[in-house]
Amino acid sequence: MTTPPEDDIPSPNEAKGKKGIVIMKKIIRARSEGKKLEVSWNAKGQPIEPGGTNFISYLGSIVRAHVPIIYDDWKDSSLDAYKQIIWNDIQLTVNVDTCRKTFVLRKAGLLIRSFRTSLAQKYLKDDNGNYLENPPNQPPTNYASIISEVIWRQFIAKRMDKSFKEKSIKNKERASCSKYPCRGSWKGYARIEQDMINKGGKRLEMLLISSNKLEFTLERS
Repeated sequence: MTTPPEDDIPSPNEAKGKKGIVIMKKIIRARSEGKKLEVSWNAKGQPIEPGGTNFISYLGSIVRAHVPIIYDDWKDSSLDAYKQIIWNDIQLTVNVDTCRKTFVLRKAGLLIRSFRTSLAQKYLKDDNGNYLENPPNQPPTNYASIISEVIWRQFIAKRMDKSFKEKSIKNKERASCSKYPCRGSWKGYARIEQDMINKGGKRLEMLLISSNKLEFTLERS
């Protein structure tokens, strides 16, 4: 099993990068001592505190270390081996039941998609969001240990393809017309909801649980 490179450990923002590295080092050190990260889960099966933030950060690091950025479809059977590597790593590092596997792998897919988008925004586009005529043909220095030159150039070729650009524009327009745009920030809805419960007490928790049950019932109807 490959340990995620320390320079690829994600954090909410650049200022917290060193803190993120320290946290990941602690998780990896604990694993070497036979200890696993403990994670709490809410009623929806989403990770919350304590342990939720560190768990998602660690998952992001191993996803970026193992999954090639040239795959756009997370359901591609070519990714099955990578998914198994991710799940095996999580089982060794985190105290997690097998019933969480579906969530873990679904979240992994979202994380690698976010990583690809971030790479394109930072290194392939200008400040106005337009693709550069001459993007860098070398992978970013920060990710050179996990992205080879061959993979990077394949990634650029795919992103610069006319059909991909057209699809990207349509998806962007569709997202801008969403009735309920995402406002969850990096924390995610589960941890924001947890903060609300911590501040509002038991009554708010019961209201949120009731609201979630109603939402689930409407989705099923």
